[in-house]
Amino acid sequence: MAKFGAAYGVRTGVHVGVDVAINQLEPGSRRKVVLFGLACGRFSPSSSVRLDFGFVLHMYETGQSSNDLEAPMWIVYLAIPLGSYLMCFRFLQVALAFYRTGELPHTDESHVEGIEPIPGDVMAEAGLKPRSAPVAGGVR
Repeated sequence: MAKFGAAYGVRTGVHVGVDVAINQLEPGSRRKVVLFGLACGRFSPSSSVRLDFGFVLHMYETGQSSNDLEAPMWIVYLAIPLGSYLMCFRFLQVALAFYRTGELPHTDESHVEGIEPIPGDVMAEAGLKPRSAPVAGGVR
């Protein structure tokens, strides 16, 4: 299930990304480095898909079944290559969208669903500074 979670993270922009050095680059160089990074991110899941499907085929041939789920083990282990494939697909999807628009998916970690932001005048009264808005493209 971790692979499915990682694929979701890639799609929504919450997957781990280190962008401190990348933000210092010129826009043209930054674009190339980001696309290279997305291609590298795609490499690991795509290479494991073949190995994982081989393992699932081996489990199919053994005929083992899960005592707890009462299902064939190959079905249980099928989640691994499917999650890898989905993660690979998401990296390609993000790379294509970035190539077309120059935007990476991002989330605003300061936003909590169902909670309204505090108005600026109330924050000023409390002596608090509002958070800065995210930089365009989702890269801070």
